[in-house]
Amino acid sequence: MSGVLATLADHIGQQQSDIVDRWWRACEKDDTMEIVSRLTRAQFRNNLPAALDGFCRALGAQPSTDFSLRTIASEVSKHGHHRWKQGFSLKQLIRDWGILNRVLVGVIDEFFNLHQHQGSAEERTIAMDTLAEFMAEATTGSVARFDELRRAEAASVARDLNSMKGQFDTLTRTRGAMLREAAHDIRGGLATVRLLTDVLKTSNGGNASTSRALTSLDQSVESLRGMLDSLLDLSRLESGADTLELCEINIADVIKRLVSEFRPTVDEKGLALLSAGPDELVVQTDLNKLRRIAQNLLVNALQYTEHGEIRVEWEAQELHWTLRIADTGPGMRESVGAPITKELDDPDRSEEDGDVSESACYKGEGIGMTIVKRLCELLDAGLSSDSQLGRGTVFTIQFPYRYPDKP
Repeated sequence: MSGVLATLADHIGQQQSDIVDRWWRACEKDDTMEIVSRLTRAQFRNNLPAALDGFCRALGAQPSTDFSLRTIASEVSKHGHHRWKQGFSLKQLIRDWGILNRVLVGVIDEFFNLHQHQGSAEERTIAMDTLAEFMAEATTGSVARFDELRRAEAASVARDLNSMKGQFDTLTRTRGAMLREAAHDIRGGLATVRLLTDVLKTSNGGNASTSRALTSLDQSVESLRGMLDSLLDLSRLESGADTLELCEINIADVIKRLVSEFRPTVDEKGLALLSAGPDELVVQTDLNKLRRIAQNLLVNALQYTEHGEIRVEWEAQELHWTLRIADTGPGMRESVGAPITKELDDPDRSEEDGDVSESACYKGEGIGMTIVKRLCELLDAGLSSDSQLGRGTVFTIQFPYRYPDKP
């Protein structure tokens, strides 16, 4: 064993406190190591003295250092564990070891400069080689432990997320089932009310006032039944019970037929209903769900447009085909791109939730628009809008031409 290397090992052992201070100050000055400023000296040092003892043993055990280097594995693994708990990133951990290496190189250089008459170039090379082996072992072991902990944390988060998703899915199914039961019960009650109004109509003796009241009651019952149908549709969509039934169709025929169905109601309100698009546009889609999307958007436009027009347009584009429904209604406070999602995701939101003074006629999206969003998600379609207060709203939906075949 070299006397100079043994002396160097003793020197490093005696200088451990100074080495830690140099290491700490160098890390604090490094722009990438801002996390160090949040640690006390003891927290920063953690088990470094034990690791340095291993390095000193490796120096003193020359020329056979393998065993001594292996003995530091446990300590450097603990260092990686400590740094992970302290919030270091992997990059910062590697930088941490790199700065320590620079400090130790400086200490070894200082030693040999002070002991030039004793140390040879060969012994200096051996010391540097031993340091390189030590740092390689230290960095590898520390990073391995750090990565092991990081992967374990990621696996734990994944398990938690899967558990939360399972709970959410169960809650959604339960809520959907309760909603369907409640809706069916209410529909039964409405049917009874409808039957009673029919009886009253036949026995009111031609009283005009009573007839008007019964007609109004009929309309309210029909409106409630429509709302219940929408709630049932929404519950099926949210529970995942509604699946795609794909077929090849000419979109132009579907939309033109739907426009014809709406024309009498639009004419009665004194609005213009315009449509434009190619006569032939064959795509793969779910016909019923597509009709429901277009129908809900038209109902929404008709409900809020008091004058002007409603336009329905469809067109083929390079990667998808587009359906666009525009109105000249009061417009919305926010355009739909990202903001509309907030309103559509909260069907219980009422006009009292925000300032509607700018658009008193616009009362929120409601269940119908929430269904549109859910159907678009099911059809892998992008929903967006452009709305201006006092000028109207344009809803744009981009549909894929085809869907992947099921495996």
